[in-house]
Amino acid sequence: MTQSMTRFLTVLAHAFCNDKLEHVTRHFTYPLPLYARDELLVFGTADTLLEAMNLYRDAARKADIRSVTPRVIATGLPHKGYSNLWVEWDHFDGAGTLVCTSQVRYAVFQDTLSQMPKIEMIDYTSLGFPEVSAALPLLRSA
Repeated sequence: MTQSMTRFLTVLAHAFCNDKLEHVTRHFTYPLPLYARDELLVFGTADTLLEAMNLYRDAARKADIRSVTPRVIATGLPHKGYSNLWVEWDHFDGAGTLVCTSQVRYAVFQDTLSQMPKIEMIDYTSLGFPEVSAALPLLRSA
């Protein structure tokens, strides 16, 4: 399961870094809760998530973050298609130097007919790059 989840997240990371954000938003369920810095932000639709992802991507570029790579640290035992996933995201600059690492826990669902899971909840347990994470529209209407 860890390898398939790593492949799934790698596909999302490549889409994010290559400005295919609409593709990324298809792999979430809505409403989508996101927890960060002791705050909760709920994205009601793919459009609101897309808006936040555009802000996040622009802030990442301004900070010279050019790529992100997932490392699945742990997976929960699946139960009726649901599972937890703990991931460390390494952020690299234009020279390929590791800038920082964020830690995220996801709640995911995958039914037996789907090729890829859907992310149902995001919990940033550690935000690695304050300037980029500040682009998350916490405390704003989504």
